[in-house]
Amino acid sequence: MPKICVGRDDEDQEEHGLDGTGMIGKHLVGEGPEAHTANPVYMDLARPHVMGIFGKRGTGKSYSMGTIAEELYDSDISDNLSTVIIDSMGVYWSMKRPNDRGAGILDKWGFKPQAYDTTIYIPAGKTEEFTKKEIPYDETFTINPGELTSEEWRMALNIDNDSEMSILLDKTISKLKDTAGNDYRLEHILKGIKKFDFDQGAVRGLENRLENAEDWGIFGKDSSLEKFTERSEMSIIDMSVFGEMSGGWSIRSLVVALLSKRILRERMDARRMEEIDEMQGLNQNEMPITWMLIDEAHQFIPDEGETPATKPLLRWVKIGREPGVSLALATQQPAKLNANALSQCDLILSHRLTAQQDIEALGEIMQTYVRKDLKHYIEALPDEVGTGIILDDNSERIFPIKMRPRKSWHAGGTPDAYED
Repeated sequence: MPKICVGRDDEDQEEHGLDGTGMIGKHLVGEGPEAHTANPVYMDLARPHVMGIFGKRGTGKSYSMGTIAEELYDSDISDNLSTVIIDSMGVYWSMKRPNDRGAGILDKWGFKPQAYDTTIYIPAGKTEEFTKKEIPYDETFTINPGELTSEEWRMALNIDNDSEMSILLDKTISKLKDTAGNDYRLEHILKGIKKFDFDQGAVRGLENRLENAEDWGIFGKDSSLEKFTERSEMSIIDMSVFGEMSGGWSIRSLVVALLSKRILRERMDARRMEEIDEMQGLNQNEMPITWMLIDEAHQFIPDEGETPATKPLLRWVKIGREPGVSLALATQQPAKLNANALSQCDLILSHRLTAQQDIEALGEIMQTYVRKDLKHYIEALPDEVGTGIILDDNSERIFPIKMRPRKSWHAGGTPDAYED
């Protein structure tokens, strides 16, 4: 039976076969109600990729991202991989539970329900809220405020660049970095803003914003983000608690910004060592290749405006292939995703889309090898959850696909009012 492997070039295919891939679904043959599943579809996991996962609400976007995460964890190269899931809505904790309700359909696909040994991280200052709501977690994380730039603080605190508060913030951060490097905390910033001769309205306004930042629960003396990238680990960063806060997306973006910068910096350093090892005839992986999977990605790297995470994620998109970092960006609205990020996707999994601007956004970047209008391929899909098309820039081909069922429990399904 012919093997379909998206994201892998002919040279890797010939040398490695299906080693370092994951089976994500089956090829759909035919159109509409007449379509049926055929050959398995594998996805390359060994090389760095920028992947877009799209689909309107309820078509399987978050479900598919979980499927890819499962394949990364189960891969025969998992010892050289690390997976980080940015869970904005709090739906991936359920990967710790097997998909018992899907045992029948899994059996037809040749799989069994499986629980995954994920590590769920939450902000250190939010343990009481998670415990009270009986939301499971494993560990906590903190961020050192000294790692933030003035620009990141402005975006997180929603401060205009030209305002008095912005100038005061710049002066305070600059003074602290001169005297303490990155070794200062939020309390030092609060004290520092009072040492300059500024309008008291600006001082009080900035003080109120910084005091609110204390309630985010993410700041500590040290940053603990490095533990997210352990070899063979799947780390789930649950930031759903920020959905209840004003400016919640800015807080989430701040965490993603610092995490992205740290991982890229460490992978760049590791890649230098790996190159030296290769020159000496050694073959070892200094730090695992890191995959970061981001749900609601347009909130972190939007087409209009900027968040603290925009520049760090764009660096992943533009230079991540060389150091070895992969990015999967999932959103219901690809047209609202940063155009530079969208244009750099070498793999796109698109479930059903209906908004014309979203279809046009995808069509523009894949028009060189899509024979028909992209809308035709989407409308030809069966009206079933989990069906989609894969646009593979590596082979310059398009594949209709039925994603495989999840082995782990999916907590992101739509609830209903029907009785069991």
